[in-house]
Amino acid sequence: MTLAYGALALTLAITTGALLSRWLVTPPSGTRRAPRVLEEPVTLADLLGPRGVYDLGWCPAEQTEHLHRYDADGTRTCCACQRTTPTAVPR
Repeated sequence: MTLAYGALALTLAITTGALLSRWLVTPPSGTRRAPRVLEEPVTLADLLGPRGVYDLGWCPAEQTEHLHRYDADGTRTCCACQRTTPTAVPR
C-alpha cells in the first residue's frame, strides 16, 4: 500500500505543478485583445501642445451659451457644434 500512496502522491504533485505553471504563465484575459490602431498618426508635439482654455461662451450657431475652447490665436471652438468663431462676437 505504501507504493500505491507514493505513486498517488507523485501523480498529484505532477498534476498540481503542471496546473500551477500554466496558471502562472498564462496572461490575464484582458491582454489577449488586439492592439488599438490610430486612424491618423498623432505626434508627441500634438499630445503635449497647448490645448487652450475652456469657459462658457455664447454660440451664434446654437443661439445659447455652451462650453467653448478659447485658443491663443483669438478664436474659440464650441464643444457642442464644433464651430470656430472669433472671440469677440456680438450677441
